[in-house]
Amino acid sequence: MKRIMKILIYSVFVLLLLSCGTDFSSEAVVAIPVTASYTEESASETDSGAENAGYDEEPYDDGVNYEVLEDETIPAREWTIMLYMAADNNLEGAAITDFNELENADFDESVTVLILLDRAENYDATNGDWQDTRLFKLCHDDNKNKAMIVSENLDCEQLGLSRESLTELDMANPQTMVGFIEYSRSSFPAENYALLIWGHGTGWRGADTALTDIQNSCRAFAVDGTSSTYMTISQLSSAISEGMGDEKLSVLAFDTCFGLCLESAYEFSDCADYMLGTPSIVPESGWNYTGFLNQFAQSDKSPSSFIASAAENFCESYKNYAYAAFSCVDLKKIPALVDSFSDYASGLASEICSRQERDEIFSLFESECVSYCSPLYPTDFYVDLADILLVLDSHKASGAVLDLLSQALVFDWSASGATASIGLFFCVYKSAGVISSSHPSLYVNGSRETSLSRFVKDCPGYVPTLSLSGSLLDKLFYEAFQ
Repeated sequence: MKRIMKILIYSVFVLLLLSCGTDFSSEAVVAIPVTASYTEESASETDSGAENAGYDEEPYDDGVNYEVLEDETIPAREWTIMLYMAADNNLEGAAITDFNELENADFDESVTVLILLDRAENYDATNGDWQDTRLFKLCHDDNKNKAMIVSENLDCEQLGLSRESLTELDMANPQTMVGFIEYSRSSFPAENYALLIWGHGTGWRGADTALTDIQNSCRAFAVDGTSSTYMTISQLSSAISEGMGDEKLSVLAFDTCFGLCLESAYEFSDCADYMLGTPSIVPESGWNYTGFLNQFAQSDKSPSSFIASAAENFCESYKNYAYAAFSCVDLKKIPALVDSFSDYASGLASEICSRQERDEIFSLFESECVSYCSPLYPTDFYVDLADILLVLDSHKASGAVLDLLSQALVFDWSASGATASIGLFFCVYKSAGVISSSHPSLYVNGSRETSLSRFVKDCPGYVPTLSLSGSLLDKLFYEAFQ
């Protein structure tokens, strides 16, 4: 009976449409709910009439655009922030502290924060003392607990992570980074992506590959205590490019020591729009994540606001630390800077023709300009690029390089008020007052290392060369003067 009634109602409806002479050629846009029984296909069948039955003609176009209106109440995701926390080392406790700082921040659904956290043994026993690798979607902690993690633990097929089993990932393996980025992009697509590198760091990667104690000697990026391995910047750059596909990161940030140096910035110049971090040492507590995320959540959420939020909170946190510094660079300006600097360094090297001239220039690097290193353990020894150019200006005009550096710098600050820009590797600082007389093979142009950075390959006017062709560091370290 119900079926007969539906047929009768439908027939009356069709007769009314035919009798009213409705003009279906109207340009009006009509929104039809997806549950409606009247579809474009049924309209075509009704209007064609019985006389067209059996003819293979194009469907009748009634000119009406039947769009399904989107739910405008769901906010678009403006940012997906990927935090890579390599804490399988003596920074495990600091990682838990920073995680809780993030959970204390207030943010809306337009920002998603994903955290890949690898823990260690023996450094922190909180949160059940789990020691594997887990992926979290950051959640706000209403109780503002300073010890327990409340964020959502996620499954991740790309990384083989499941909430039902324990999985130990090697954070120094570039494929771990690739899987993390690919999962973040596919599961949480956004207008902007930021990758924040957390943990130990030595900038470009400053020690030989044969490290006897990777935990306590010269520390590289993504130190993994379980596997006793690390990741070079060339490996990181390749991993970012593979994970991002045809997209770029809006921001690449480093909460590591020596996070911002010229060598790394050049390596990542094709991976992101902006790069930020410190050219110096970072205190163990790292960024103020609550303040940073709160400020960013209340901003217009542009890349410049991301940079300002990170920079201002870092500066406020460490304004009383004399060695503290923070900078940001526009990565698309870095290649031209490196080309100009290589030419400048080559010209300066050509003017060094005696031991006295060599010693004079060497002392400017070693003791006269702003430098970045740790006095507590062996580290790379960096000079501040802007400051060394200013110091060297009396020897050879460096204005062109300084102009390009000024164009690349988006933000620069130091707590001491001294010049602060971007680090430039000079040598390995073995201990207080003791500088290594040679450079790591990874920093020698022409060496057979498979992970040479782009800077080492493309800045022959500055870096040491296997052929001793007369670069600036060749002259300062390796040429024997009479």
